Amino acid sequence: MSELLHVGALIPAVLGTGALVRDRRLRRAPEVVASILMLVGMADAMLWHVVAPVYWSAALVVVALGLVVGRRRGVVVRGRSTAARRVGAHIALTTHIALGLVVMAALLVLTGEGASTAPASDSHGHAGGGGVDGIRLMTLALCAGYVLITTWCSRSAQHRSGGRLHYWMMALSAVAMGAMTLA
Repeated sequence: MSELLHVGALIPAVLGTGALVRDRRLRRAPEVVASILMLVGMADAMLWHVVAPVYWSAALVVVALGLVVGRRRGVVVRGRSTAARRVGAHIALTTHIALGLVVMAALLVLTGEGASTAPASDSHGHAGGGGVDGIRLMTLALCAGYVLITTWCSRSAQHRSGGRLHYWMMALSAVAMGAMTLA
């Protein structure tokens, strides 16, 4: 079952990254690099185990912060013009990828080796339901929130099918990884 969930998380991530790379109107270098880094981190954590998941998670959070901080304040364009829709599309894309990086960072830590098999007594001695169960609940809440953000991003910005495919494939990948926390 775990292998099926790994494939179920990796294939949509590959398709979503490919859709982003292919969509020329939407493509921006920082977002493409971030999406590829997320994909490599997932593949490494699931297949190769070269770098510890906690280090991948740290790198993903740093890249997410870099995307948000590095986003230049552009001219504020309002209304329903083509320029306003294009700006909205890029803001939605940056938001979606940055939040996806944070969600994936949490999922990588939780699904990393040993995280799902740790007994409740390894929760630093805290009594009261924290530990692994609390982290699982938080991660599942992040996945649900990411699906809601995906819905907003895919509706708020005018995209061709490539942009929507990227959004929904990344959300599907996050949901599949979230399902691994329950397995």
